[in-house]
Amino acid sequence: MSAPCFDIQRDWDSAGLEGWPTSFDTRFLLGRIAELAVEITAEGASGPVLEVAAAEALHACRLSHRGLETFVVEPSWAMLARAAAHRAELGARITLVRGIAETLPFHDATFDRILIDSAIDHLAGPDAGIREMTRVLKPDGRLVISFVNYGGLAARAARLFYRWARRIGLARPDERMVWDTPVPIEHSFECTLGVLRRVCEQYLELDRAVGVSLGWGLPGWANVVDHRLSEHRARQVVERLDRLACHVPALADYVFTVWRPRPRPVARPRDETRVRAVDPAYQWKIRAEAEHWTRFFNPGLHGVFRAAERLDDARYTGSPDRSWLDDLAARGPFGTAAVLGCDAGGYEAAWWGRGSSEELDVYDLTPAVLRRVRAGMTDRGRVRFIQADLNFVQLPAARYDVIWSSGCLHHVVNLESLFAEVERALRDGGLFAIHDYVGERRMQFAPERLARINALLRDLPPRYRCGGTADVTGPPPFLSPFCAVRSDEILEVARARFDVVHEGRAGALFPLFLLLDLPALEREEPALLGRLLRAEEEALADPRLRACGAYAVLRKRC
Repeated sequence: MSAPCFDIQRDWDSAGLEGWPTSFDTRFLLGRIAELAVEITAEGASGPVLEVAAAEALHACRLSHRGLETFVVEPSWAMLARAAAHRAELGARITLVRGIAETLPFHDATFDRILIDSAIDHLAGPDAGIREMTRVLKPDGRLVISFVNYGGLAARAARLFYRWARRIGLARPDERMVWDTPVPIEHSFECTLGVLRRVCEQYLELDRAVGVSLGWGLPGWANVVDHRLSEHRARQVVERLDRLACHVPALADYVFTVWRPRPRPVARPRDETRVRAVDPAYQWKIRAEAEHWTRFFNPGLHGVFRAAERLDDARYTGSPDRSWLDDLAARGPFGTAAVLGCDAGGYEAAWWGRGSSEELDVYDLTPAVLRRVRAGMTDRGRVRFIQADLNFVQLPAARYDVIWSSGCLHHVVNLESLFAEVERALRDGGLFAIHDYVGERRMQFAPERLARINALLRDLPPRYRCGGTADVTGPPPFLSPFCAVRSDEILEVARARFDVVHEGRAGALFPLFLLLDLPALEREEPALLGRLLRAEEEALADPRLRACGAYAVLRKRC
């Protein structure tokens, strides 16, 4: 999927929106936005204020009436003309400038406050816009960003409703609603509180977030408040929902966020060939990745993986009875540990059950996976489960004695950024352990590997082949969107940032042993299993084949 072409909206005019019918909840929401935009921006301000992508500049005019020196930047001539008309009509003292957020015509550290309302997800270059707004903001200033929350409760419910309605014919299949993914109409990306954090994190720290309204846009809701409730009752209901939304901004219909500049921008390795949080194609794929693991994550598979990994452990640790997790735990004791991504091996529960650390933070992309892992653990008093996209995660500084990841790093695109976060989050001398697939990218197995695997499979009785597999012709059909996206670079990127303490390689015939009933082979045909293990040793010695599995222990550099 390719990202849609998107340009700066230099000719946009809001005149076409005038006269549209509005429901009571819409009028309430617009009133609250107008009120909070001025209140939040003016709070504590004494110097110049800038509104970016200000459209008609109504907020700027009201800020001017608060006695603040106010500037407006807007790319559209039509909207600047309307802003000038409002300035004259309201007697406001504001300076109008035609320009774009991505290249602001102001000196560094000029403004006390900057407001961008309902426009951050319309910028052609939101990353550049954030960088520029941070540049012209004073070190003790505040940037106010407000937006329609496409991750809110109503937007999510509306998507589910229309997906169902299209399937049964209640809605036209070609009708696209404003909240439809991957990118809303006339937007450059789909803005949610989580996405905005990732866009801003290099330059800004979140001071606070305030939610506005709950239920706006929900199918049928406008009809309820307009026709089923009295005006007095409707006001009571929407005001109560608004008070609730204030405390749960991630679920609200609209969100105001207040940001302060970082003392120094976070140094992050940037490679434009990698993904950005605001890339529409990435947003679509990461949602598909989460949905994939919601459906396919199965802790019951750990028996399959464990049977195969006993063979690998002999290479990783020197003994099939000593797992890589045993080896890592023995390098403790550890106070606080973190796990980056949950796999189907049940390792999080095993680590915590044996008391390998006093505290444990478990990070994963998918809430459903975190719930399943949590359900499999006992005595969770000092275990935290944290939903996060590892491509853009921010880890707490100097919190962890050890960070480990099993079977998840080969799903990460932004390895450089993630490993920079790991380095920052480790205490001095802390360990970073990797247990992962490091073979061919997207599991496009080398012909030599496939030839060896298939020759062995054909010689095996069918009863020992899971599902009767006779040939491996390529990658498994059930790969997630990001599976093995940079698997062949994991160790290279890690070695560039950390010192290697231990490294073991295995799995030259991957995925052969995952396709076999190993317990039955060990029980009924030990000689045949021994022949397979010798074939694995021979394959590992072949310079044309790169081992697909790795267990590495690395240390933070002093």
